[in-house]
Amino acid sequence: MRRLLLSLLIGILISGCSSQPPKSRNKVLFVSILPLKYFADKIVGAGWKVEVTVPPGVGPETYAPTPKQIMLLGDAQAYFSVGYLGFEQAWLENFRSSNPQLQVFVTSRRIDLIKDENHTGENHGDHVHLQGVDPHIWSSPKAARLLAQNIFDGMMQIDPANGDTYQKNLNILLVEIQKVDSTVTRLLASAASKKFIIFHPALGYFARDYGLEQLSIEFEGKVPSPKHLQTVIETAKSNNIKCILIQKEFDTENAEIIAKETGSRIVQIDPLDYNWPGQMIEIATKLSETVQ
Repeated sequence: MRRLLLSLLIGILISGCSSQPPKSRNKVLFVSILPLKYFADKIVGAGWKVEVTVPPGVGPETYAPTPKQIMLLGDAQAYFSVGYLGFEQAWLENFRSSNPQLQVFVTSRRIDLIKDENHTGENHGDHVHLQGVDPHIWSSPKAARLLAQNIFDGMMQIDPANGDTYQKNLNILLVEIQKVDSTVTRLLASAASKKFIIFHPALGYFARDYGLEQLSIEFEGKVPSPKHLQTVIETAKSNNIKCILIQKEFDTENAEIIAKETGSRIVQIDPLDYNWPGQMIEIATKLSETVQ
């Protein structure tokens, strides 16, 4: 029902705009999630206003944009998407309908994507992983280099006249990403066990790129069955895993069951935080302190 109402609103906006004379476009960009806003802010500087679609504390898989956001998108010059988040696939065409001049750039381009080879459909429980692709590309500093480069490439298409500024800002950002990468590598080097438990599998790229293995409580986007919970508990015991990561937007009930059975500690993380460098280092620090 909410999506229908928003679609009707889009139609009203389009028809309302069609009778208005053309106007100069504001320097507004949209991104899907807060980590992308961090990278975009660093690259574009003060010359552009960067709006984020998914607000803090909300999951990006099933999010529905507000009418206010739809109106703001009507005046945006570009949209930087992850490319595989469920809400993006559901709404990007509507965004283009409300703003035919909107340029869309996919920030996961050229990144070595994690794919589920056994994936048979698009529905993944209560959300969507398109084509079986893990969309959480921002969770790894190593992948973040290409993500930042993709944003820069998009800006060069939109505003090549200011390319020197964007290149300078990109170079500074890449140095920062490299420092985060080095810090994460150092923190995780001493971890005796390379496995950790997480509620929603949002650290797939982080785990792959730093030689770790994430065990997900959530099973195919659904509340875990008693059988799956027992499997996670047995794995935690046999591998002496003492760290359960959980994102702040998820309920802790099932994590608490596992923690009680295994003597593990629940650690809250926020991979969707705007402070991307701080969050990456914080996750690595918590893993290095609790993984045994």
